[in-house]
Amino acid sequence: MDSVSFSPFSLEHAPFPALLVRNGRTAACNGAAAELLGLHPGGPAPDFLTGVSPSPEPVTGTCTAAGRSWRFSLSPQENDLLAVLLPEDPAGSPFPGTAALLEQLRQHINNLSAAIQLITPDFHVLGGKYEQYLAVMNQSFYRMVRLMNNAEIAGALADERLALSSGPLDLAGLCRELCREVSGLAEAAGVSFHFDDRCGSFLTIGDSELIQQMLLCLISNALKAAGSGGRAGLRLSASGNRALLTVWDNGAGLDGGTEAKVWGAGAGLPIARQIAALHGGALMLESRTGAGVRATVSLPVSRPDKSPLLRTPQPKIGRTGGFSPAVIELSAVLPWQAFLPGSLE
Repeated sequence: MDSVSFSPFSLEHAPFPALLVRNGRTAACNGAAAELLGLHPGGPAPDFLTGVSPSPEPVTGTCTAAGRSWRFSLSPQENDLLAVLLPEDPAGSPFPGTAALLEQLRQHINNLSAAIQLITPDFHVLGGKYEQYLAVMNQSFYRMVRLMNNAEIAGALADERLALSSGPLDLAGLCRELCREVSGLAEAAGVSFHFDDRCGSFLTIGDSELIQQMLLCLISNALKAAGSGGRAGLRLSASGNRALLTVWDNGAGLDGGTEAKVWGAGAGLPIARQIAALHGGALMLESRTGAGVRATVSLPVSRPDKSPLLRTPQPKIGRTGGFSPAVIELSAVLPWQAFLPGSLE
């Protein structure tokens, strides 16, 4: 969008919901935005814009309103922020129902896993280049599991078969434990990864497994964008009744053409967006050329009714088959050296 100022009159002629935000309030909105989001001039801005700071560059993101997904763009307009919402294409899911195919793929991957375990002792004895061959096989195995899991999750989300398994959780503790594992893996990829904990403890209600998957999808993208020698991180903060989870990198950022296509590229961002939506939240992307990308998830905080008894999560044998979810999701950016048998133990 250009930098032309939008008056209430011109907003009314916008074909999609549009509004102007100033200092966290709705300065103006057209009828479509008022009806969709329940807005009125002078009232609070929509929840999905909580924590969004003015930026000289356009910001894109997704949100859920009136039972459907919307893609929004934010552009600076003098002292205001212009937000325009566009409906997502419901037929745009890259993963139609392929349950039978995925089940066959899982069987073949299980066979491959058994074969790798059988040959591992022999490759240890041979040593040298054979250990490298074994590491490459492990790397390919983890990447296939990642693709299969993402396809299953995306298909379940698209078909509305993935239900939340919500419970009390310490969001800060979840992030802390996840980042402890991620930082070591990121180091293997040559990336310095940092967790900025501004909350200490953050009690809420949510699906810890899905929130972890959402964060890993975003972290995987950040590590890839940062590249060897780069930096990335996760920041947890609070803004009003929202939790803000920001994954950032210091990569090259997205140019205009790439930014328009990024929501349909791969499974990671669509999965993260839909998991955020399941929790009543929104995912926003902010890119500055040459200064990296910030992906911010804004989640509503649901405080437990009583002081919950929080336990350390126990290992689960689920979609990951007992393997580390972090290693699986980050396998796309990890070098083969990270998959040597000694590194995986």
